[in-house]
Amino acid sequence: MTIKRQRYWNLVRELAIADFKLRYQGSVLGYLWSLVKPLLLFGVLYLVFSVFMRFDIAQYNLYLLLGVILWGYLAEGTTTAISNLVNKGGLIARVSFPRTIIVVASTVTSLITLFLNLIVFMIFFIASGVPVHATVVLFPLLLLELYLITTGLGLLISALNIKVRDLSHIWEVMLQIGFWATPIIYSMSMIPAKYHFWYFMNPMTRIIKYSRDVVIYGIAPDLKGVIASFFMAIALFVVGYLVFKKREPYFAEDL
Repeated sequence: MTIKRQRYWNLVRELAIADFKLRYQGSVLGYLWSLVKPLLLFGVLYLVFSVFMRFDIAQYNLYLLLGVILWGYLAEGTTTAISNLVNKGGLIARVSFPRTIIVVASTVTSLITLFLNLIVFMIFFIASGVPVHATVVLFPLLLLELYLITTGLGLLISALNIKVRDLSHIWEVMLQIGFWATPIIYSMSMIPAKYHFWYFMNPMTRIIKYSRDVVIYGIAPDLKGVIASFFMAIALFVVGYLVFKKREPYFAEDL
């Protein structure tokens, strides 16, 4: 069992590295695109919302950049998982292995991009002169929650998309709506208190808010909120996994 598990992890690693290399193969900037894309989005949003429509948010450059990076991981990880499961139909038909590996490898590939983007964030952070707070030790826990949410959604939507291909297009629209419905550009203080409950039902709201608190502002998040977001992440992962495993026997014929 241990040997088989090790073999599966090796397969995840090889698929993740291969996908990362193929993603930018033939482009002029190559791997730099993994850094350029979120920075371009950040630059446009920062110009609009700090110059033309100024928000009164402390350290807004770091506030916005961290939000864009974290949301970018969710968007890239889920969309890559959806497309990879379809694109690897030939592998699914010929080789016997847990199909979850394809989705896990996709989200791990996006993790590489996430860590590269966080290095860029660290450079901005140091240049801004913001002190490093002790609360930053909680950030890895929030990243774990983010990974569970992304992988759970990747499993769920990719499994259903095999049967109903329109879901991939619907999900792209949902990501656009979710970006503006999540406090990435603006803050929760700008939202009427009566709507806060519904905003916090979105797990990304909690993860992005708590990440900013612990990394930028040195504020320890509410324990109940952290527990709630962790259970939401676990629930999304479990639901995604169960749906994926239920649909897995039909992948070969649907593809």
